[in-house]
Amino acid sequence: MKSGTFPGGLSLPVSAAGVSKPFESVPPSQTVIIPLKQHIGEPCAVSVKKGAEVKMGDLLGESESAAVHATVSGKVTEIIKKFPGMSGGYVPAIGIESDGKNESGGFLEGSDPMSLIQKGGVVDSDVEAISLHDKLTLAKEKSVKALVINSVDVEPQMISRASILAENAKEVASGIDIISQILGITTVYIGVSENAPNAISAISGACSSAISGACSSAHVVGLKAKHPQSMQELLVKALLGKEVPTGGSPEDIGVTVISVETAFFTAQAVNDKKPMLERFITVAGNGIGSPKNVLVRIGTPIKDVLEHCGVAPGHGGKVIIGGPLMGTAIHSADIPVTKETTGIYLQKEGDIAEFPSGVCIKCGLCVEVCPMRLMPLLISGFSESGSYAMAEANDILSCNECGCCAYVCPVLIPMVQWIKLGKSEIRAQRSSE
Repeated sequence: MKSGTFPGGLSLPVSAAGVSKPFESVPPSQTVIIPLKQHIGEPCAVSVKKGAEVKMGDLLGESESAAVHATVSGKVTEIIKKFPGMSGGYVPAIGIESDGKNESGGFLEGSDPMSLIQKGGVVDSDVEAISLHDKLTLAKEKSVKALVINSVDVEPQMISRASILAENAKEVASGIDIISQILGITTVYIGVSENAPNAISAISGACSSAISGACSSAHVVGLKAKHPQSMQELLVKALLGKEVPTGGSPEDIGVTVISVETAFFTAQAVNDKKPMLERFITVAGNGIGSPKNVLVRIGTPIKDVLEHCGVAPGHGGKVIIGGPLMGTAIHSADIPVTKETTGIYLQKEGDIAEFPSGVCIKCGLCVEVCPMRLMPLLISGFSESGSYAMAEANDILSCNECGCCAYVCPVLIPMVQWIKLGKSEIRAQRSSE
């Protein structure tokens, strides 16, 4: 096992002690809201009517590449046309009132792995969730030669990915073999953070005990505990020494990157014929004390997850979907957990800081830590002034919004927010042309 990393980024003193904590199942909620769009692409078409009785696993909506399912048994109480989406805008959604019985519906039908992945609604869970069916289709079209399993957590405070490996290595190994067989490849790299020895030993043992399949010869690589190591471009650079072209994807250089939780849910869909109904997440932050790993049904309100973790309603703090560096603050804890939810971070009310009207002092710290080798002070400044063409000319669209620049800024300029605004404006202008 070798060790890898990438230039730039942040080495933050974050304990991984929570990796040894098992996942706790959050009890099903009385009411769930399940968006019909939980991935990049078009929303799923509604497959049920208001008043319909459903069971766990019953199909609620489907598209050519994805599907969503009921996560509790009960009655469909509403078909919502405009529900706030986590990536902005509005999406259709379905509300279900639980009957408390938790009865399971039918299992997925068929034997073709790609069909089961699509029918099971499996998505590749990352900063942006993409239908696994679409991702594997692209990988096959590009004739990829290598599979990278991303077991590095998205943010330093999040520990769910390492914990999945530590607890479910055999299921992950089965998912890796299924994906490898679909793509017709034998070269597999599994990237794991060095500070998660339990995860490394678990997946190494599962791979070494495999009699056949791509997982039996997988390269398990310990990676420096540095943010944002989980980014696909940086992971490919650290593991294979290859550069992903600007504006391109790993598939353009013969590699596809799949998250560890996606491998788990792939095995579940293909082996057990079970759709993706849950999400592994970490709940962390100074507003909760020690972090918790939880397994949450999709559609569960964030407030119910927090209550399970001992956070009382009206806590007064800030709730962030994701983590402290890349997450998005939400205005209401009634928002549900979706396939896009990478974690929940709770900040105490007393630790919430107001951003001053800082003026850049040209110290260059943001340039030094930028893992994408950009000039954050320039692209955020151009965006702040409305000079979007100049921001685009300086590669604002290549920014992965990791938050390293804002973290080190001595005058607390909210660079990531300005960059997000600039990217949004540029894309809006493109779509109108």
